[in-house]
Amino acid sequence: MMLRLCGTLILACGLWIGMGAQDASAQGAAISLGAPQADRDAPLEVTADGLTVDRETGNATFTGNVRAIQGMMTLNADEVQVLYDEEDASGADDDGIREIIATGSVILVNGPDVAESNRAVFRPREDSVVMTGNVLLTQGRTIVSGDRLVVNLATGQGNVEGRVKTVLRPRGAASE
Repeated sequence: MMLRLCGTLILACGLWIGMGAQDASAQGAAISLGAPQADRDAPLEVTADGLTVDRETGNATFTGNVRAIQGMMTLNADEVQVLYDEEDASGADDDGIREIIATGSVILVNGPDVAESNRAVFRPREDSVVMTGNVLLTQGRTIVSGDRLVVNLATGQGNVEGRVKTVLRPRGAASE
């Protein structure tokens, strides 16, 4: 059950990786997301220094050098918490997951694309991912940084908020 839940986190985060900046300003940058590259059927391997499960709530916390790998996607964080609803009356096919929270040096890699932040929160019922704290997105030659990234997974649209900086490198330009 735990591995399936972590797979949900990785798949959800993978839906928004692969983005590029369309518009950048001091207030925010709208981004359009690429197609998901996650393979739900691929085996999921989670390693961490520790795992704690709260017997009353069923909430689980992976701590220390957390690394989850599924197919081409990798999530690294200092800690990953899986929080459940006490009672799942919705009947939703999400195993009662309310939130999945990755904190501390969060790095999500999907193929050549990388997203980094201090914290990432996935809410499966809302189809949303919010990354905060030193957000940095890298896709090919394009780099976007900001204070907060909000992505609607159902529509594939996202927005980088705060002080946004975008670096676009022409195809012929040398990498720095």
